Amino acid sequence: MPWINLTVREGALPKLVQHSLMAKLTEVLMWWEKVPDTPRGRSIMKGWVYEVGKDADYSGGSPVHDKPFYFVEVRIPVNRLDLLAKQGLVRDFTHVILAAEGNEDNLGNARRVWVTINELNGPDWGIGGHTDWLRDYTSALDEVGAYKGPT
Repeated sequence: MPWINLTVREGALPKLVQHSLMAKLTEVLMWWEKVPDTPRGRSIMKGWVYEVGKDADYSGGSPVHDKPFYFVEVRIPVNRLDLLAKQGLVRDFTHVILAAEGNEDNLGNARRVWVTINELNGPDWGIGGHTDWLRDYTSALDEVGAYKGPT
């Protein structure tokens, strides 16, 4: 049950743009994770947008007041993404965010988009008060033909 945390400066993106952006980021994550875009597939994807104050976006220890930074954190079960998928996910998330922002997709703007991928082992992640949630995740992936079991 992967999730996406997006942290943005207050006012950087209107709410409707945030909603569209999270839908697109979810679509991109599903593509790289090879989860078909079905209602069941989407039901296992979660996300949150965190808006920080306009003066709480720091660079070099000082509040940034020109163009905002975007911080995306993906939490995902370990071994769902190989190196190529991780590189593609970071690249595609950057393109999607800059498009949502309405700014040119160039190196200067791309450096304002930071993406981290945190892979978690089953015992390191609890849902519903227990750590054996991975069984629910893999059974949901089985239903959409996307589970890559141990080889």
